[in-house]
Amino acid sequence: MKCLPIQFIVGALVYFIPWCEGAVAAGTVSAHIRQPTGFFVMQQVDGQNVSDAKLKSPRWTGIVIRARWAMLEPQPNVFNWDFTDAQIARAKKAGKKYILAVYTGDNDPVWLGVPLYRSAPLPWDAKMLTEHGKMVQKLGERYAHDADLVGVEIGGPTRGPSGSLEMHLATGLTYQSGYSERAMIEAWKQCIDQYATAFPECALISDGGVAPGAGKASITQAVFDYLFAKYPERANFSHCALKANTPEDALHHKLVVDIAARGGRIGFEMIGPSVGGANGEKGAVRRFGGEFSQALSTARKASAKWLKVYQGDERNLPQKLEGASESRQRADQRTIPN
Repeated sequence: MKCLPIQFIVGALVYFIPWCEGAVAAGTVSAHIRQPTGFFVMQQVDGQNVSDAKLKSPRWTGIVIRARWAMLEPQPNVFNWDFTDAQIARAKKAGKKYILAVYTGDNDPVWLGVPLYRSAPLPWDAKMLTEHGKMVQKLGERYAHDADLVGVEIGGPTRGPSGSLEMHLATGLTYQSGYSERAMIEAWKQCIDQYATAFPECALISDGGVAPGAGKASITQAVFDYLFAKYPERANFSHCALKANTPEDALHHKLVVDIAARGGRIGFEMIGPSVGGANGEKGAVRRFGGEFSQALSTARKASAKWLKVYQGDERNLPQKLEGASESRQRADQRTIPN
């Protein structure tokens, strides 16, 4: 096996990381998978709204760096890494880990030139999926082997106009020509494989959601099953709506909790801040539904390993996330769904 030094550049800093050709292939497991653990501060998409002082807080394990595909690739195969490079350099200076999230759907570049539905490409559009894979490959070439990168969020066949990375379908999508549950599932599987190939050494995070919706989650379940079966050591599962009064039997929550019971690694994103302002100075936010400690209790009960939290809630964080130990049992069966 031939080993070479790989140059990794962030801003003005240059890092050399040893990489062995053929060491990791898609679907295989390396000796050590970098995983998110603890509390990660959420930063706005394409912008720096978390100060250096806030980021340095010892209560944060790291930061979620969020960017739009359209910003990263403003023209075909022309990439702008200024924002992500700067934010990664900032995380390193503060001694923090980071999660990368590239937003798709209505955040896709206009140069794709594909048909749009509610401001986003159709999730099964072949050109969009192909170009998405090329972008993910370039993203991986730049960042995949950075020791501080602990996870990537899986995007691709997402909707407009919400701009999230969840699997929720756009209103009315099921009536569009070409729609089927199978088409949606295959699109998500294709994007999972793209990220798994480009990022072989860190967590692969699905943001969950309920698809197709209306009390039915057959798409979400099939995608979860595929991710867990094919990439069991890297798979992480989540939803983006944890709050003080999250019902334990709510479908979006139960999907994640159930896969944790099967041995899956899970975390959650808060639905929003429980208090307004960068330091919580604006008081309680009604949407959160109560105290931050209640949401934290729900996460602990589900055995969450990590939480994505808004910066105002820094003051509500304990020193560590209890129950985030890596000791866990995995289900024995690893049959990959067709």
